[in-house]
Amino acid sequence: MHRTFLALSFALASPLAAQDLTAPEADLLPRVIDSLCIDLVEAHNGCEQITLIANSQEPDTADLIILTDRRTDPGGEPLAVIRQIAFNGAMWGMSPSLEAGEDGTLLLNSEQTGMGRHPWLQTLEITYLDADTGFAVTGYHYTTYDRMSAAGFTCDFDMAGGHIHMESYDIDPETEQEVVTEEDFNLTPARMPLHLWQAFQESPGPCGDGLSRFFETQF
Repeated sequence: MHRTFLALSFALASPLAAQDLTAPEADLLPRVIDSLCIDLVEAHNGCEQITLIANSQEPDTADLIILTDRRTDPGGEPLAVIRQIAFNGAMWGMSPSLEAGEDGTLLLNSEQTGMGRHPWLQTLEITYLDADTGFAVTGYHYTTYDRMSAAGFTCDFDMAGGHIHMESYDIDPETEQEVVTEEDFNLTPARMPLHLWQAFQESPGPCGDGLSRFFETQF
């Protein structure tokens, strides 16, 4: 018994050799970007397993897979598989990442740093609503900063509540002081079904208009 335990421990601690992988496993593992286990659905036991993988057809994008806890629901069907929900790859900057948000939400972060003077960050807040609706994007955050002009723009959209807060800031060339402009909007709540979101989707509502104005003033 003792020897068996030692052998098992050694096997688990040993590096996984390539020949130990099946062909599907060998293909999938390099595509895994991030993984997180958090409790998104109160009605289920355990936490939901969330995994980001590079899309097999468009590796500059990432797919999101949400599974129930395999310990309590072995062999269960995925709760959600969303294709090309985030951008990925060196061309677009950093790989996307997962984060546990407040109040049982999932945050999906995408950061672009590799395309010149406008680095930007996009975050989706993903929430499980109910059995009929399933998962939805209930919050959206976008921010960009122009290094050359020291100007920036942010948009925070509480899609579940319908409130948008935008800020743009620039440097006054005469006073060299930062000038901040704020705008607020109240819209009809828009809980976008998660499967409708795509990696390169336009910023929703006034965010897109405010972003266009910001970029137009930087050139």
